[in-house]
Amino acid sequence: MTEEIFNKLAEAVVSGNKDEAVKLSNKALEEGVDPYEAIIEGLAKGMEIVSDNYEKGTAFVPHLLIASNAMYGGMDVLTPHMKTEGAAKPSNVVIGTVEGDVHDIGKNLVKTMMTAGGFNLIDLGHDVPLEKFVETAKENKADVISMSALMTTTMVGMEKVIEMLQEDGLRDSLIVMVGGAPISEEFAEQIGADKTAPDALHASHWVKEAVSELPPSEERWSDEKINLSKVKYREILSKKKVKSDKDIGLETARQIIDEFESVGVKTKEEMSHADRSLAAMADKKVDRLPVYPLACGVLRKFANASYKEYALDPAKFAESAFLGAKYLDLDMFVGLIDLSATSSDFGCTIKYPEDDTPSSEGHLDDYEKLEVPDVKEGTRAYELIQASKLAKEKLNKELGTPFVGFHEGPLLTLTQLMGADRVLMDMKTNPDVVLEAVQKCTDYICQVSEVFFEEDACDALCIDNLWSNNVIMGEEDYWKFDGKFVYDQHLPIFKKYDQPYIIHNCSDAVHFDTQIKKFGTALFSYAYYEKSKNKGSMNYAELIPKYGDSCCMMGEVNPIEFMDNSPEGIQKIETDTEELLKGVLETLKENGMQSKYVMSSGCEIPPGGPLTGVKAMVDKVKELGPQLQKEIIG
Repeated sequence: MTEEIFNKLAEAVVSGNKDEAVKLSNKALEEGVDPYEAIIEGLAKGMEIVSDNYEKGTAFVPHLLIASNAMYGGMDVLTPHMKTEGAAKPSNVVIGTVEGDVHDIGKNLVKTMMTAGGFNLIDLGHDVPLEKFVETAKENKADVISMSALMTTTMVGMEKVIEMLQEDGLRDSLIVMVGGAPISEEFAEQIGADKTAPDALHASHWVKEAVSELPPSEERWSDEKINLSKVKYREILSKKKVKSDKDIGLETARQIIDEFESVGVKTKEEMSHADRSLAAMADKKVDRLPVYPLACGVLRKFANASYKEYALDPAKFAESAFLGAKYLDLDMFVGLIDLSATSSDFGCTIKYPEDDTPSSEGHLDDYEKLEVPDVKEGTRAYELIQASKLAKEKLNKELGTPFVGFHEGPLLTLTQLMGADRVLMDMKTNPDVVLEAVQKCTDYICQVSEVFFEEDACDALCIDNLWSNNVIMGEEDYWKFDGKFVYDQHLPIFKKYDQPYIIHNCSDAVHFDTQIKKFGTALFSYAYYEKSKNKGSMNYAELIPKYGDSCCMMGEVNPIEFMDNSPEGIQKIETDTEELLKGVLETLKENGMQSKYVMSSGCEIPPGGPLTGVKAMVDKVKELGPQLQKEIIG
């Protein structure tokens, strides 16, 4: 009978049947089954099956979320009845998504896997103030802190948490793990974390082993150990403090301005920025490939503006774009302000940090109360369009530089409004309600794009269609909940105004066939994650042969590299840029093309970093591009 209950509990989790998991958990208690065994041999086993299916690509994030919901339902019944007398206390793990980042799917999956593995999870949620990680770890004498980030602009917060732990003498008292699509092993090592893992399952397995090797909690958290740790890190932190007291963005902006004013643009080029960019998209002859690292918010430092001013003051936004394009001699500028403009107009509260990317501060509760607003004065979308119009006029007239507008797609808007994990779960449990909400978001997205074109506020318009990801959802679900809306309703707006469709998607394993071939996308801005290569992340060597005949690709230098202002860091950017440039040109030549690529970073460069790396990438393309173009393409 006990074995049968275990099997049925596992089946309830696999099927995502929370009611059945609760019913069976109560039955297990009535039958005298040990509650701990019911969790480990029943609920957790079911979660392992779903995780294995996820690894094989036969299950996706919604399946994991529904299964975890069932698992937690059963655990709520069983956990209060677990015997604690004489038993070892479970290890405490503090987990959360760092400040400024509202994406919590990855964090929730790690939480689920670790809970199934027997850990006690203290979930701080998303957009977690950095000091909260440290305070909570201290209060609970934690064994592990696990931090997540999806946005490259928020990753720097992870290092700040580690520095806080060092300052308080707590760093050696616990394990620090970091994760998220853009997090690499090199980044984890660079900031002083202990580990990053490719996915939630590997993270849980590694932590289990790492915690087993920790000294006793009383020893790690003793006053003597903490005081020794403070002394140990004092010198390291003092050196870092000298650096952090400077506004590195403002400082490097002034250096670049001084050099420009004394030297000017070093070389007279054959083509204008606009002609080069248009020629590359059409695969026509160019003097060199266009270059534009996705330096958007970081360029505000040329105008000495806070991120809030950059986001809300059209004049500051236009000045930032103009000065950045001028002093760095960029081939284009993409007007990415934040990913919350459309969700804000639906009623989502937006937080505007002093020096970082805006983000949703809270989510709405009721899908059915969503009302489609009008794009008019006072809405965030209208402000974005007017700021873009001002920037476009200035860049076109004074620099001959194209301005690309930017806003969110339908499903991305909805996930910003309601929370990604909730929307993805509701796709399976309440699909009609989600589809109706996506339709409302689509209505507004179409309206925003139309006003962009009517107001002549951009030379082209880029849409962030994030959730096309074959790890998060299958192609069928992506088409049903986003792609079909884009295809049937949004794309016709672009055709009406004879505009190219441009996508930015920094996801790690995109449904490229849908987003490029089906949509007829003209320019695709992408990120490449080597650790996700086996799950579908592609680089230029795979993308150009497959899609280059119809679409100009744009990527893929790691944006986090731009945070390192050391000579070694700048050299790394130059080396990666040179390798990318040579590799792209050779691949273009092999496939009968000559220019269909834009040299760029894979995602937005963090707005709190220096500008020297951006300049290094641009200068390297300008230095090597013309000669390589002649040597390789002819």
